[in-house]
Amino acid sequence: MLQEITDEIAMAEPWQSKWPVLSKDRWEALRTRMADELGGGLGLARFATETGVSVGNLEIWRSTPPSRFTSSRAVMGEKCPQILVAEALEISFAQLDEERQQKKRKPARVETSVTRAVMEGIASARSLVETVLIDAAPGLGKTEGFREYIARARKAEGFDCPVWFIELDEYSLSQTAILGQIARQCGGIGKVDEKSEYGLSRAILEATEGKGGVLIVDGAQHLGDKKKKMGLPIINGLRRLVDQGCFGMALIGNGEIYRRLEAGKYHQLLSRMDTWRVDIAGLGQGRNGQPALLEADVDAVMAAWGVSGRAERKYCIETAKKHGALRVLTSVFRRCLERFAQIDAGTLQKIKKVTYEK
Repeated sequence: MLQEITDEIAMAEPWQSKWPVLSKDRWEALRTRMADELGGGLGLARFATETGVSVGNLEIWRSTPPSRFTSSRAVMGEKCPQILVAEALEISFAQLDEERQQKKRKPARVETSVTRAVMEGIASARSLVETVLIDAAPGLGKTEGFREYIARARKAEGFDCPVWFIELDEYSLSQTAILGQIARQCGGIGKVDEKSEYGLSRAILEATEGKGGVLIVDGAQHLGDKKKKMGLPIINGLRRLVDQGCFGMALIGNGEIYRRLEAGKYHQLLSRMDTWRVDIAGLGQGRNGQPALLEADVDAVMAAWGVSGRAERKYCIETAKKHGALRVLTSVFRRCLERFAQIDAGTLQKIKKVTYEK
């Protein structure tokens, strides 16, 4: 029933009635919360399932400021569709909060030197319309960095801001598959033949031209895999989109692309990548002003989780120096809370062996 009602939003026209109207403050608060959740990794599909509102209508709702609407269900005093969607979202957010409380999930994102370096790298790619390579070992906070950038951009510029994101894996490494992802993200897919590289490229150019956007590519290390012969040529293809002024591009990975370029005969591409590379080091490994994870970042993560004490800090610093860094550390925190309902030196040691064996 709610879906039928919200379908009216797309066809609505301003109408002076006595319908209760969604307040702008309430709408803004829900849009901001949705931006936070989407930036944190939840998708619109989940909200669509929980609220009974289609993804398309959620997109319309969050991009349509509060107003009065006509409707085939225009019964005097009845709630307008925007209010019904808002109520469904509020219920969904309340359930999500309860779920997180019960599972004692991690707190809100913590800004660290790594997340700042990632966000600054993406901002440079966008403002300079360049290809910026952002490299860091797993677990330092790359994902948190680009998610925070996306969330802030949506809050500042709106949900339809020109910040596009694609994620690569070993199964999506073809020029056509990647161009298709980009076209879908920037709204250029339309009636284009998704098997035509030329058609997809033209659609992307038309959809992104003049918008001053940025494309964030996570999992870019797959393009540097020696087993994937098309990886580096694909980078050249994506770089041509940057050169045409479609967008700036941030390639986020673990350093594999750069190592492959150094080992091969890709001197021109290496020169361009080297100029705009953001190479983020692990804890205690930064040299000559290189961005790196800092002990202050570990302290900030501890504070966010309510962890304190000399022995606890020593454990956390040692853990953050190992492979997986903050990802492993927060996993340990979560397990301590789930199993022992507290985080202290004793519970950290109890959970340590299980975590590292996994």
